[in-house]
Amino acid sequence: MPSPFTWNIAFHSGFTADSDLQAALDVGIATGVVADRVTLRQQLRALPDHLDRGGKVFVDSGAFTAFRRQLAMDWPRVLMLYRALCTTTLRPENLSVVAPDVVGDQQATLLLWHRYARDIRSWIDAGARVIIPLQAGSLSAGELLQEAIGLLGTKTFCAGIPSNLAAMTAADCRTLEHNDFHILGRVVMTEELRDKVEALLTCNAGATISSDANWLRSRTRQIAGAVEMLRSTPNLLQTRRTRAVKALLMQDAFGSLDQLAPR
Repeated sequence: MPSPFTWNIAFHSGFTADSDLQAALDVGIATGVVADRVTLRQQLRALPDHLDRGGKVFVDSGAFTAFRRQLAMDWPRVLMLYRALCTTTLRPENLSVVAPDVVGDQQATLLLWHRYARDIRSWIDAGARVIIPLQAGSLSAGELLQEAIGLLGTKTFCAGIPSNLAAMTAADCRTLEHNDFHILGRVVMTEELRDKVEALLTCNAGATISSDANWLRSRTRQIAGAVEMLRSTPNLLQTRRTRAVKALLMQDAFGSLDQLAPR
């Protein structure tokens, strides 16, 4: 890669809890939530308000967590939330949602696309950025992308690149021709991810590439320590957790300096 790489958007996922979400919205970062944990107040006010102000929101379906815990997905609930957010905000172009998929299972993912194609197309038509996860399988990533284009009747969506478990290889990434990509579940650059990003950009110069990762998980101890330090400074307007997370975000958020240095 000839020059340092910067994500077009790096979403801080996992901010669904009220205290954490409030911190993220106050700081104004690109924020990620999980569909099945979004509350009615968040759905009707907090997230639409953030979108309307120009903030970016990423909504994960929860399929990866369901896969790890061997739980069934409640797709009607997820689809209902997506529909609500698309129609509640005045700026749906700031909303990214992950379409139905089954982690590591290309054929099952294709079946879900066929089942919910009308819903998926409605989110696209509403102006949302819909991420279509390209799971590995018998079809190459490029072939699967063409299946999605044919089914949905449009190229106006984001191609999702899985980064965990049975993830797409760099060779598979080279089969893709598109202008919008999202790396699912990884922001910090690794050698494996570097190879995938290089492959995508080699074949798709100028493409948008975003990513998401759980910012909170690796900072649990820091947040706990910051919360304890705030014990002696009460605040009636915000919880200690909100203030602690906000302070750490202002020091250490994903941002424009998340770069991939050239080799």
